[in-house]
Amino acid sequence: MKKIFKIFSIVAFSAAALSSTGCDDFLEMNSSTDVNDNVAISNTANLDKVLIGTYKGLFMGGNVESSDRGLAGLTGMMSYYDCGGVDMTSLYGMGTSEHQCYTFADGRSQASGGYTKGVWTQYYDHINRCNIVLDALENATGTTAEKNIISGQAKAIRAISYFQLILNYQQTYAIAKDKRGVILRLHANDEDSMPFSTVAEVYAQIVKDLEDAKTELGEYAPGNLWRITTEVACAWLARVYQVKGDWANALTNANAAYINHSALMTKDEWCSGFDDMITNNVKEVIWGYQNNNDTSVGESCPHGMWFNRDPSAGETNSSTIIYSFITYFTTQQWVDLFENDANDYRASRLETTPEDVAADPSRQVTDEQVQKVMLWHRCTNSDISNAHKWAYNKFKHYGVNGKCQPDIVLLRASEMLLIMAEAQANTGKETEALAFLNKLQNARNVTKITKTTSRNDLLEAIYVERRKELLGEGCTGMYDNVRLQKVATRIGESGANNYAGHYISNGLGYWGTKVADGLSSSMASNDYHYFLQIPEDEFSKNTAVDESEQNPFTGQ
Repeated sequence: MKKIFKIFSIVAFSAAALSSTGCDDFLEMNSSTDVNDNVAISNTANLDKVLIGTYKGLFMGGNVESSDRGLAGLTGMMSYYDCGGVDMTSLYGMGTSEHQCYTFADGRSQASGGYTKGVWTQYYDHINRCNIVLDALENATGTTAEKNIISGQAKAIRAISYFQLILNYQQTYAIAKDKRGVILRLHANDEDSMPFSTVAEVYAQIVKDLEDAKTELGEYAPGNLWRITTEVACAWLARVYQVKGDWANALTNANAAYINHSALMTKDEWCSGFDDMITNNVKEVIWGYQNNNDTSVGESCPHGMWFNRDPSAGETNSSTIIYSFITYFTTQQWVDLFENDANDYRASRLETTPEDVAADPSRQVTDEQVQKVMLWHRCTNSDISNAHKWAYNKFKHYGVNGKCQPDIVLLRASEMLLIMAEAQANTGKETEALAFLNKLQNARNVTKITKTTSRNDLLEAIYVERRKELLGEGCTGMYDNVRLQKVATRIGESGANNYAGHYISNGLGYWGTKVADGLSSSMASNDYHYFLQIPEDEFSKNTAVDESEQNPFTGQ
């Protein structure tokens, strides 16, 4: 595992960043300079520049190859977890790693495939950088307040990185806390060869880092949304405690993250798409970042993956509006969660089918029509299967002068509200849980809001609401199926679902076990298809670990 000692990405300031963010720094890579480590880490100002470069890697993937955009940073992980479930389907067009994530092809999780190395190395790169910063703080010049702010952010980034690693390289906490986890590296001068820690030990460090971050960041108010604050640390703690099943702490931290963002999105805010939520000052946003001409994640983000470009843009990758990888659709399974509720605007739809257009060409859907709804069919696509799939406008983005420059929202208050509901239901406070759930449902104009206070039924309603509300935001799909120990079934395309199900050719083949009908496939919650094998390089270079500790490729 490579450590970084003497080469740092020093992030320069620019007028473009000042104008777009209203703050004094941002994720701009105007130059990369090799500098002596003593210079780079001698004061808090320089340490903060190292930290900014680490943010960029955390958000956008850092050293991840461009072909692995589907797993690049937290931005890639927004769809990575959801692609591993039942609510999204992926066309094999320009897809590489994001399509492998969906299909669960061998190259996705096997150590020899390269995909697993991309996840492993990027998060350890962030961890190593944070360790350098944290080790240097004691002797760096700067005030105590400055050091606390840098320390809090570095510890939070390290914790978030370890959380991504443990989610991907071992089964969930409830059944695997005593199993082999990942390698805990907490100092820049750690030995190259170190043993694995247990899952429980990794989670304990994640919690410690985030709790420390809460304290050290205190009232830190940077004036922008991409910096980690106490609220952001609380939101991540809510997720961590949710996975652990520590419901009292999940509730406390979710509430702390939620309270200042409790004005839930309006219908207009939701339906305008998720690409301008920071620009439009949507109050629900807890954490995210903006892109501009100098700092762009480009097409390598969810907004460049969904096959939702307007009909006038055509059905190929080339577009005068914005380049697209024409990959993701929603499935009929997800659409059916709304039970044809005409008032719930999250699933407003244009029902026109390819058959309607074939019978009457004047019924071809227009740009204006599809822009008014969340779901529609690409009726004139030459592939009849693609033409029946549901295009989804949540992540629709027209770009700026042909460039993909969306706002990327990483944490929202709605998720925290649903974590609070789940926490209350799991601690016997079903009435309070129902109130939290109903608040979100009322905000989304749900016609038949949940009324049950039966714990199991209420928990299932919360789970369904998570799928409806949070699709494509990195906390449903395999994330929920694994932590909740749910067997998940993908239903393939057929006449019964108007061919809006999963692609049989690539959506069912590697995913779990096909069921008797041949048109669906089920995945057990602990199937190692969900998890990645440790990269081969770790075993060849780290003498403190042994191949016997490798994850199996499949099975439980």
